[in-house]
Amino acid sequence: MKEFATNVWVVDGSEPVQWYGHPYTIRMVVIRLIEHPNEDKPCAWIWSPIPITDALAREVETKAGPVKYICSPNKIHHIFLKEWSDRFPDAIVYASPGLEKRQVAKGVKFDARFGKDEPEPPFANEIETVIVCGSYVMEEVEFFHKATKTAIICDLIQRFPDSSISGFKGMLMKIDGLVGENGSTPRDWRITFWPFGKDELRKSRDAILGWKAEKLIIAHGSCVESNASDVIEKALYWI
Repeated sequence: MKEFATNVWVVDGSEPVQWYGHPYTIRMVVIRLIEHPNEDKPCAWIWSPIPITDALAREVETKAGPVKYICSPNKIHHIFLKEWSDRFPDAIVYASPGLEKRQVAKGVKFDARFGKDEPEPPFANEIETVIVCGSYVMEEVEFFHKATKTAIICDLIQRFPDSSISGFKGMLMKIDGLVGENGSTPRDWRITFWPFGKDELRKSRDAILGWKAEKLIIAHGSCVESNASDVIEKALYWI
């Protein structure tokens, strides 16, 4: 676990996952909740879990506390939910929009879900959420840790380092605008907001920019430790 901000850690997976033949690096976030209602001690909040190991599970509990929440940010970030929920059966597992309908998630017991008509999460006093709406293919939940002004964004912004990209697939990723400091949103996802979802998408973007984030954690690529709001605004220029 690498400390990214006070009570916020990132954990990079040792092995990438394959996405249409391209190896995608993976990253998990752990946040220590310190003001959680009805809890007499801090507890751990998990975002987009990577493969679990005994050592990682112990480290999470030692540094952040008992695991209380396990969150999926979108319906394709689900692979390791079950092994974490099996290890921590008392944790509340949150489903992202559309995930529960997928056959690949049938083995996961979801206790709650993110959605426009769902109750506000119990951790909302420390972590805000915005659902990126308007796509007919996939919605995504973005998070904001208030105390450290850290935005946590999954696939909406991808910034793979140039040094990690090579060959024909690397060239395609550059064409797709996913490489370097100006990395953005995959073009195949962008088009799914047309023609009727742009208004909802703009509302989601405006809510994210309203956070005025100082730091940014993303699932794929380089994170940002200062002036994150400017980076986010540039990355979402296409909206």
